[in-house]
Amino acid sequence: MRKAILVMTLTISLLLMTFANALPPNHGEEKSIYPTVTLYFSDGTSANITGKVWSGTIFPIVEGSIHSYDWSKKIKYLFFDKTLKGLNPYGLDFIRAMEKYTLKDFDTNFYKLVNESMNDIKNLDSDGDGYTNIEELNAGTYPGDPSDHPGMNQEEFWNEYGGYITLIAIIASIFVLYFVFNREKKD
Repeated sequence: MRKAILVMTLTISLLLMTFANALPPNHGEEKSIYPTVTLYFSDGTSANITGKVWSGTIFPIVEGSIHSYDWSKKIKYLFFDKTLKGLNPYGLDFIRAMEKYTLKDFDTNFYKLVNESMNDIKNLDSDGDGYTNIEELNAGTYPGDPSDHPGMNQEEFWNEYGGYITLIAIIASIFVLYFVFNREKKD
């Protein structure tokens, strides 16, 4: 009987170990696509902004503070480069603005710190494209990408569809002129 209990215990243990090895290391925790960024505060301390903090706290603050554009579907690259491995120029300016504070501020007034940091850099031109960060945020363009700036959407639209619009206008004008000059006169 003891042998059977021992064999049964070993079998169950082996099954549990096999099952445990098959689970992912995080046991269901999702890994963030955003990198962890370390802040070095003015008081000599440091703290990490993890991917979870970016997506769960900072992005919602940005979405709630910019009312002229809905950033909820486009926020992915607001602070990060296109590879999502590092910060873009706007993200660097944002981190520098946050680092002026202390770890105590970070721990106790995080929302205020984020808002004040965004206000500190709103009149900068982080990417050097001639538009301030707040102009770009309000227009829905990335303030950390010099190839994306206000007016780009209109330029892209005209470059893509301008020829068609011109052609349609010419054809419509020809039809109008044809009917105007070839209508039958009533006596």
